[in-house]
Amino acid sequence: MAKKVEDYESYMRLTLGLYILKILKHGPAHGNRMVTEINRRTEGAYTPNTNALYPLLRRLEEKSYIVGEWASSETRSKRIYTITEAGITRVPELEVLLEDRLKKLERKIKILRTDLLGN
Repeated sequence: MAKKVEDYESYMRLTLGLYILKILKHGPAHGNRMVTEINRRTEGAYTPNTNALYPLLRRLEEKSYIVGEWASSETRSKRIYTITEAGITRVPELEVLLEDRLKKLERKIKILRTDLLGN
C-alpha cells in the first residue's frame, strides 16, 4: 500500500509543480494567489492543500526553478515567487512526465469503465 500512496503523492507534486511554474510564467505570485488561480483554472476540481503547496515551493526554490522574496522583509507576511530560466526550461520536461502519467491513468479508467459499466 505504501507504493500506491507514494505514487499518488508523486503525481500530485508533479501536477502542483507544473501549475506553479505555469502560473509564474505569467508573472510573480504568492502562495494564496496560486491556490486561487489553480482553483479557478480547474473550475474547483482541484484546490491544492497549503500543507503540500509551501513545502513544494521551498523545494522548487532549492532547485532554483523559482525565487521567493518577502513582500516586506520586516513582517515576512507574504512571500512573492518568480520563475527562473531554469524553471522555464523545466516546464516542457514536466509536461512530458504529466502526459505520460495521464495516459496511464486514462487507460486504467477506460478498463474500469468498460469492465464495470459496460461503456
